[in-house]
Amino acid sequence: MLSPQLRDRLTDPGYRDMHLKAVGVLRGISGPRWYDGHFHMVFEAAKRFITIARPGRLEAFDRGFDILRTPKDFAVREVDDAFSPETHAEIQRVVASIVRDQLESHEIADFGRQVVHNFPYFTKLQKSLTSRLSELVGCHLEPGYNFLSLYGSSGRCALHMDHPLAMYTLDYCIDQNVEWPINFSSVVNWPDLDMIEGWSPEKTLTDHTMNFRNYTLEPGSAILFSGSGQWHYRDPIPTGGYCNLLFFHFFPKGAEDLVYFADWPSRFDIPELEAFCDIYAASYPRVARKT
Repeated sequence: MLSPQLRDRLTDPGYRDMHLKAVGVLRGISGPRWYDGHFHMVFEAAKRFITIARPGRLEAFDRGFDILRTPKDFAVREVDDAFSPETHAEIQRVVASIVRDQLESHEIADFGRQVVHNFPYFTKLQKSLTSRLSELVGCHLEPGYNFLSLYGSSGRCALHMDHPLAMYTLDYCIDQNVEWPINFSSVVNWPDLDMIEGWSPEKTLTDHTMNFRNYTLEPGSAILFSGSGQWHYRDPIPTGGYCNLLFFHFFPKGAEDLVYFADWPSRFDIPELEAFCDIYAASYPRVARKT
């Protein structure tokens, strides 16, 4: 169903023409193939639309995202001193104090976990990490979002690549009763639209060029990785296990209007792209909202 605002815009012949071109591009494209895969899909679909609607701007549009592409020499870092023992104990106390109605349960079916996003105490901790993580990755970062993840006995994390709002992630272990490794590929190029459309976890996991490597966290330790430049996953948690983790997500400073596609038309001076973004936002309203 069209919103009143979109119906009004469609009365403009120029916008209507761009709208029809955007519909033609998106009609044959299904949803993303993996969890958190919308960015890579909308980026590649937008490039296809620009090829039709404003081909002279395609190269500048594509190059404009270089700041969000993970350097090929980036390597996963194990960080054993993210927080002091005193802060770790305080984190455990805060987790224990969170009441049931503050827990989000919408990811139990897919991940076997309850989550809490942007809890004030954890947001404060995230800000305190920004300078150090900027030094570790070699660019100025700003916080994206954070969440507490309480995995239970059905915990699992399917193979995926993250939105660039989580370009760099510090995965911090609070507590667990089993070892539960996380697996990372080497840094890869962003998938193009053909790869996205034909993607399957089996293809990626059996591709020897991915060079998957696993890491095991212990309470009080952390791993710094690039979620939008590395495929990653966890196998189902061992029977009877649980694992409480904190995820702190960061992206390059000044790149906020790149990670949200609604800002692309103004960022790149491509007004034709507004019709494309409107359709995508109407199809996936949750994706269009800023965290």
